[in-house]
Amino acid sequence: MVPVDRPHKGLILGLGGGTLARLLHARWGAFPILGVDDDSAVLNLARSVEWLPLEALEVVVADAFAYVRTCQERYDYVAVDLFRGEELDGRAFGKPFLRRIRSLLAPRGQLALNMFTDIRMLSRIDRIATFFEIRERRYVGGNLVIHARRRR
Repeated sequence: MVPVDRPHKGLILGLGGGTLARLLHARWGAFPILGVDDDSAVLNLARSVEWLPLEALEVVVADAFAYVRTCQERYDYVAVDLFRGEELDGRAFGKPFLRRIRSLLAPRGQLALNMFTDIRMLSRIDRIATFFEIRERRYVGGNLVIHARRRR
């Protein structure tokens, strides 16, 4: 889910244990990231074992869908990784959510979206392509990571 171009301000929806935030900082150096997750137990565990980066990461405990509806910031990188265990929240592919994500992206902003390779995959890709220019499809195990840009 690490983008090709260096982000300057990132949003991670589904921060979890902080793996993506660590990977982003390892690849690009520290830059401001806001991580949203509604599972305070996972976040507390991640903090206690020092999985979460201490530098340039702001953590918000909230439902990602509710957060996105009210967010007024713009980001040049947004990651959508909305799994809870083996369950993927299908609302991440709904038109209202994707439209709102598009509005949060700066011009030419980058999107990384993690999903399963299942029977819904092709229709979900089509839905994403309605709002974004898909740049790459990267298969990782049983998942597909879509890298896309905001359409002009």
